[in-house]
Formats: sequence, structure tokens, C-alpha cells
Amino acid sequence: MAKRDWIIIKVPYGGGFCSLNLAKPKNTRKAPEALQKEFMRQRIFMADNDVSSWDNVVWHKINFRFGRQNNASGWARIHEALLSYLKDLDWQYDANMLFLGGSNSITASTYAGTISKFGYRPAGLIVLDAHPDCCFKASWPIHSDWLRWLIENNYLLSENLLIIGLRQIEKKEKEFLDRHIIKYYKMSSMKDIEHFAMNDISVFHALERFRKLSAVYLSIDIDVASGAYAPGTGCPSPGGFTDRELISLVKQLKSALPNLRAADIVEINPLRWWQKKILRYDQTVDLGVKLIKEIIS
Repeated sequence: MAKRDWIIIKVPYGGGFCSLNLAKPKNTRKAPEALQKEFMRQRIFMADNDVSSWDNVVWHKINFRFGRQNNASGWARIHEALLSYLKDLDWQYDANMLFLGGSNSITASTYAGTISKFGYRPAGLIVLDAHPDCCFKASWPIHSDWLRWLIENNYLLSENLLIIGLRQIEKKEKEFLDRHIIKYYKMSSMKDIEHFAMNDISVFHALERFRKLSAVYLSIDIDVASGAYAPGTGCPSPGGFTDRELISLVKQLKSALPNLRAADIVEINPLRWWQKKILRYDQTVDLGVKLIKEIIS
């Protein structure tokens, strides 16, 4: 399979939460600009595979032309705007797409919009997340409900879903996962993470099946990393991946899945200094930049 270029699409949406959520990802709307700014500052550094040229990376931004719109009707407007944008996007170069959120609610739209190119059901979704996001706390896909929404609205077959890195699961989410026979891995069960895709037999067979799908979408909620390595997120928690383990896992998945056609990085909450001109270290944004480089190179 010939190597495809990647287009980076910034989706500055910080809505997608309700009063029942512990985390409020409203400030994640600043993450796309923060990530691009830091990416350009770090363009002198190579990726681990020695790719060193970043000046020709194509950046797009979806301008919603309205505020956060943290309600069902507001999300519907954003959803339609995003689907329309993706439909009009020039596909002639057959490029892969990396979406930078924003809250995890964008994945409901970005996944639905991108898989239409591949026939919906034959496509697969791999999620790296500390939470299953299969709650039912709202009638629209807020950041704790979006994955359940995709399944119940027939955008995704549960057999074509793989979740890795779980460590905070609500009881009703566990019931939903088991009822739909969704394959998932808790952090507590994962060993030898740096060789996870090759040494774990069940993962090896799962990825072998994913390679037969028309396309695979990878969604990375930054809280899958331990709060010690990614504190800048709505719900940081201990016991997750180290930064090195997360980067290694993404590399493994990319290498194992030549049909990886789209991805997103969501739930990064940048420090307030991004509003200023003075640069200071933000380890969560820095990890996001490293993930961007490894995905698109």
C-alpha cells in the first residue's frame, strides 16, 4: 500500500458535557491552536522514525462561527457543520485525516463523517481511553456518552470496536460493554506494553481482523496517559500509560494497521499561558505534539 499524506484538521469544540459529568472539557476548545503553535515551535525536532520535514504539513480549521453551544441543538449544528465540511473537503489526494479536538464529543461527528467514505460498517474504531464513554447521561453524544451513541445509531458495529487502557468504568458502562460483547483491555490486565501488539495473542488476532476492514479510525483521549504525564485534561487519573508507553503503543498500532485512515487526539486542556505570547512548558501539549508527529510521519 502506497504511503498517504495526512491532513490535520483542528476542531475547536469545548462543549459536550452535562451536570452529571465530573469533568467539564470546555477549555479543550483552545487545544487545537495550542497544539499547532507548539508543533511549529518544535518542527526542528525529528520524529523517532527520522522524519524531519514538517513545513509542508497541511493544516485546516473548522470555523463554527458560533460559541461553545453546550446543548443538544447546538451540538446538532456543529455536527452538521462538520459533516458538511468533510463532505466538501478535497479528497483527490486520498489523504488520511488527523483531527485535533476539542472534547471527545467531536469523535461522534468525525468518525461518522469519515467512515461514510469507506462504507460505514466495514470500518473499525480503536479507542485509547481511561473511560469507556458508554454512559447515557444525555440525549446527545456528550463526552461521556459518544461511543454508546455511535453504536446505538448504527455508525459502528460493536464487533469492530476495540478499547485499550480502561481504568475508570461506571457500572452501567460495564453492563453495556458486556451486553454488546465489546472487546476491551483494562490497564490492570496489560503487560509488556512496549510489545503489546505483538506479544499479546488476543491483541494480535484482534488487529489481524481489523486489518481486513476497509479502514480503521484511532481515537486518543489524552487521559489514557497517567495524570502524572498528562495532567492537562478534564479527568486526569493515576495508573495509566507513561508518555513513553503511549507513544510506543501508537507506533505499534500504526505499524500493524496499514489501513489506518483517520485519527483524533482529544481532551487536552492547555495551560492558560497559550493566551499569551510567552512560551512555557506544558507537558500535556508537548505529549500531544509528539503523538501528532508519530501519527503523520
